[in-house]
This record gives sequence, C-alpha cells and structure tokens, in this order.
Amino acid sequence: MSSSGHRIVEIARHARTAVEATSESARALARPMSDREQASLDGEVLTLTPSQRLVDSPRIVVDAVFFQLHKTGIARVWSALMAQWSASGFARNIVVLDRWETAPRFPGFTYRQMMPLRFHHSLAQSVALEAICKAEQADLFISTNYTIPLKTPSLLYVHDMIPEVLGFNLGQRVWREKRKAIEHASAYVAVSENTARDLRHFYRTIECRPLRIAHNAVDSLFTPSSEPEIEELLHELELPREYCVFVGARDVPYKNASLVFDALPLLCTEQRPAILCVGGLPTLEAEFEARAAAATVRVASLSDAQLRAAYSGALSLLYPSKYEGFGLPILEAMACGCPVITCHNSSIPEAADAAAIYVAEDNPSELAAAMMRLRDPSVRKTFQARGFERVRQFDWKKTADEVERFVRNVAREPAPKA
Repeated sequence: MSSSGHRIVEIARHARTAVEATSESARALARPMSDREQASLDGEVLTLTPSQRLVDSPRIVVDAVFFQLHKTGIARVWSALMAQWSASGFARNIVVLDRWETAPRFPGFTYRQMMPLRFHHSLAQSVALEAICKAEQADLFISTNYTIPLKTPSLLYVHDMIPEVLGFNLGQRVWREKRKAIEHASAYVAVSENTARDLRHFYRTIECRPLRIAHNAVDSLFTPSSEPEIEELLHELELPREYCVFVGARDVPYKNASLVFDALPLLCTEQRPAILCVGGLPTLEAEFEARAAAATVRVASLSDAQLRAAYSGALSLLYPSKYEGFGLPILEAMACGCPVITCHNSSIPEAADAAAIYVAEDNPSELAAAMMRLRDPSVRKTFQARGFERVRQFDWKKTADEVERFVRNVAREPAPKA
C-alpha cells in the first residue's frame, strides 16, 4: 500500500474512534447506568449488577484494556489482583471497563462495556473515559495499560522500564503514550524496587508523588506436576527426558536467547539437554538453527497446566535476561520444583535471591557449567528446596491487600502533580 493509502487508512481509523468515543460519551452522560452487565461465567450469574451508582467509597474505574491487547504476564498479574479483590470484597468498589468482552469475570465487580481500543490510545478515547468516570462518580482511574482520562486522577501500575533502560526509540507512539500515562498519574505502584528506582530516574518530575512497591507472586496453579502429567507432555512434544526450558521471545535481544544457543555446543553430546522454548515465534529463528543443529529443540505455546508440567520435569529454567521488571517465570518455575539459572541484574535478585544459580549475561561457558552442575541430583535438590522456600516469601493476598490500602489512600487524597 502506498504512503497516501496508509494515511487514508489511519485517518479512517481515527475517524471511527472519534465517532465511537462521541457515542460512548453521550451515552455515559445521558444514561449513566447504560452498558452495565451482570457478570457471568458459563451462563452462571456471579454477581448482580447494581441498579444505581456505587455508594461505597472510594469509587474506582479500572480499564481492563490490556486483556484486549495481550495474554502475557501482565494479564496474569491483573487476573491475580482481581481474584484477590473479589475474595476480599474490594471488588464492590470497582467498575471494570470491559473491551470486546475480554476482561476476566470475578464475583463482586461491576462490569461496564466499553468501546474497543483501536490501534492506539487517542484524545477521543480520553474524552470517552472521562465521561464514564464522571458517570460513575469515580474517585480514581486505573488503567491496565496506558489509557488515561482527561482530568480524573489516575494511578499507574508500572511493570517495567525496559524501553527507557534499553534505549528503545521512545518516539514511537506506544512509548509516547506510556510517558503521557506516567505524567498524568497521581500515584504509582511498581512491581519491584528496581523498577521504582528506574521510574524515578527517568521521570524526575514525579519524584514527590506517592509510589508503592508491590511484588508479584505465584498463582496457586504452579505446583509440582505428577509424573504421568510430565510424561504426557513429553510424549506430546516428542521431548527426551532431559531438557531445559527457555521462556520468552527469542528475537528480543534483552531476553538473551543467544546465550543459551551459544552454550549448547560447549556441552558434550551425551550431556547436552534438549531445549523447550515456550512463547515467542512459532518456529526457531534461523540465527539459532545452526547452533542448535546437534541438539533437540522444541518450540511450543503451552497452556498454564502444560507449562506447569514443563517446569516440573525440566532440569532447569534458563532465564538469562538482561533486564526484567520483576521476573515472574523465575518464581513460577521454582514453585514447580524447577531449578533456575539466571543473571544478576535489574529486579532478578529481588525475585530469586539466593535460590537461583547466577551466570554472567555474556558468558556461554558459565551457562554451560551451570547446566552441568544441575545434572548432580544433590545440587538439584538443594536448589529445589531453596526455590520452594523463596516462593513462600511472595503472596498474592498480601500484595493485593497492600495495593488496596494504597489505592484507598490515593483515592481519598490524590497527590497534587508537580
């Protein structure tokens, strides 16, 4: 398509968003309770939608837009928070904006249908969000991504500062939107101390605004799988019994998949494990094929139950990332009894502490030696025990309770912006 054709498509997209936003705003202002629904799952009513505005204070609007966009770890974090708030009763204070019916359903929340996000956030979307916040008499707005209303105070949940730290092109629209969301927010939750430091380093103007650190935790699903479950997965993927797991996009340089494939040829053939790559592109990248020629490599997209079995049967999780906002796969692997080999940088030590084996992010020999070390059953048992103990230090209920208290405080007295 020519540049003029692309421009016409973009103009049409923005026009469609503007029309939808105008309709959304008018409906919210004229009929504040429109588009609210009963939350249901498999046809069973979970909670009755209130027939009037929420009366409990504070009143929170959460834009569940991330669930429309991605199914990554951030969606897992928000699902865990929502499950805990459903159990604690805080859900009664929250209206969830559901885009394209993608938001997870939990008892207690009020769900309100919202126009889908088209391409990128826009001024029209902000106008519509502000109208909904007014209709709901919201004290605070929270987005699961980077959407913002016009004036309603907002809290931003910050999962990482990868683009800023690693020198991405911050002129790209998605990162401009992130900056706007950061600058608009009245307060912040960061998933690690390292992420909090990076946030304040790159955005000096927010230094005086409230910030709370709330570590992620592990879903209760992640426990050691049974041997039959492991064998079923190995059979399905045609994996040998000795394998290691790599999780994440291999074509993203900071995930450092090249270290894994540089380490493989350094291992003798009879001691070279297979590699199970979870996530990323559906086929192995050409740059890794030659280095993996003498090894068994499988690329798979797994359900949570399958991932649990993969961790449970693996020799180790190979997680040589150069930067993480938190590093949730580290704890998920440990919870399943899978030893972890990773790198000592960014937030990773906050998650792993002394329960992982650390290697230099640019030293394949160290990684190969660590993989050999974990072939010793006594070493594996040591790190499995450390992993189980480490995971017990993180708890979603504790995290959700801490975030709830912070949200209530911020909603009560939004901090003035610098």
